[in-house]
Amino acid sequence: MVSIIQDLPRKYRERAEEARAQADETTDPERRRALLQVADTWERMAQYEEKHPSVPRSHYVPPED
Repeated sequence: MVSIIQDLPRKYRERAEEARAQADETTDPERRRALLQVADTWERMAQYEEKHPSVPRSHYVPPED
């Protein structure tokens, strides 16, 4: 079973692909550019997550007051 944390890069890449698909369908150059920027951001998030995986919430210990 793949953990939610390990699955984040895949989910981010799926969102990037969705944004690229929308960019391919639009005829508005400004909207296309914005969607491609969104796709690039999702892709960078996936790459970052692969290099620096998030700490699972189950392992997070909140600071004491």
